[in-house]
Amino acid sequence: MAALLPVARVAVDVPLAHLDRPFDYLVPERLAEAAVPGCRVRVRFAGQLTGGYLLERASASDHQGRLAALERVVSPEPVLTPEIAALAREVADRYAGTLADVLRLAIPPRHARVEAEAGPQLSAGSGAPSSGAASTGTMGPLPGGCGVPGRRR
Repeated sequence: MAALLPVARVAVDVPLAHLDRPFDYLVPERLAEAAVPGCRVRVRFAGQLTGGYLLERASASDHQGRLAALERVVSPEPVLTPEIAALAREVADRYAGTLADVLRLAIPPRHARVEAEAGPQLSAGSGAPSSGAASTGTMGPLPGGCGVPGRRR
C-alpha cells in the first residue's frame, strides 16, 4: 500500500440514500501518484466494480474492518474540486437527493480523447493550461460576439 496517505475516501456512485457517505479504500503503491483528490476511480462495491470520485487521502481510517483497495484510477485529471464537492453535498442534503445523483449531473462524462489531447497542454503540476486565455484568468471571447452570454452584437 501507499507509504504516504494510504487511505482514500471515495464517493461511490451508488444512488441508494442509506449508502450516501464516503467509503474508505486502500491506495495501492502503483496508484499512489495518480490517486489525487478529485479524480475518477473504480472500486469494488458490493461485489461489483463501480465508479466514484476520490474525495481525499488520509493517513488512517475510522473503519475497524479490512479495507478493499482501489481497483484503478480512471483518469488522474482532478474533475471534482473541493468547492464543487461541498456544493454538491449541500444540494443533495437540501433537496433530499444523494451525492452520487448530484455529482452525476454536475460533472460532465469522461472523454478520454479530450483528456489525451489536453495532456501535453497542461503545465507541469499546475493543472491549468499553460497558454491562452485560461493562463491569464480570463475566459476569452464567447461565441456570438460581445462576451456576454445570450447577447449578440
